[in-house]
Amino acid sequence: MARKLSPLVCLSVLAIAPLSAAEAVSHFASLDGNKIHYDSFGQGDEAVVFIHGWTCDSTFWKAQAPIYETRRSLLIDLPGHGLSDKPEIPYTMELFARAVDAVMIDAKVRKATLAGHSMGTPVVVQFLRMHPEKVAGLAIVDGFIPQPPKDDAEREKQKAQGAGLVKSYRAPDYKTVAMRMLDSMFTKQTDPALRNQIQTRMLAAPQYVMASAMEGMMAAEPLTESYPRLPVEAIMVKRGNSTRYQEFLKQHFDLVGYREFDDAGHFLMMEQPEKFNQILREFLDRK
Repeated sequence: MARKLSPLVCLSVLAIAPLSAAEAVSHFASLDGNKIHYDSFGQGDEAVVFIHGWTCDSTFWKAQAPIYETRRSLLIDLPGHGLSDKPEIPYTMELFARAVDAVMIDAKVRKATLAGHSMGTPVVVQFLRMHPEKVAGLAIVDGFIPQPPKDDAEREKQKAQGAGLVKSYRAPDYKTVAMRMLDSMFTKQTDPALRNQIQTRMLAAPQYVMASAMEGMMAAEPLTESYPRLPVEAIMVKRGNSTRYQEFLKQHFDLVGYREFDDAGHFLMMEQPEKFNQILREFLDRK
């Protein structure tokens, strides 16, 4: 008699199992002579584009298969990540945004709803700045858009903190630094197998990619412009009082939803895929 798996084990298998070749059509776009890998689902010139975070890759979205297997979608490996080329160049938010555009052009996608996790959030904001006509909406997935510092003192403090962090990732013990940060991204409820998979993949990133992408993220320009008609859904981990951040988002976008998870860590789309997928699906359907 076959043994029945528990719901927790089933979710863990879903989050860890790789995409099969039958499910995804793999492609490579070109940017500055380098290959940018992406998986394409469905047909049409409007799509959902999934953009991963720092030292992650497109497989971090595999638990979202119920969404992207039923609608036009692109899953991107940003430059320096996943199956994309990894040249020793500056990994800026502008470079990543240009890579997203190169993929959309290669896939013949005219307009997209961009889902950005973690570092993917400043990437989608940079893409919005460069190509507002190509953006139908934003899904912010536990990511933060830089806010303008309140004064010069705060600006200098942020600059010094960013420089110190980048320096630590250029040091010989950079993996120890990365592991400390990763440990803070999980909860006691995080499945151990999923946690191990995430850590292994992220720590496998080349050191120069880690350091440069962190530097690029720290250098992301604060948002001062507004897009009052652009629908935005924020799906976040609960961290105390989020009122200030919500008000900031409302000032710059049409914030249609701000959902907080108090039962998941930073990789909430992998830890709580059914709950996450339902929120994202409702956002996409409303649009």
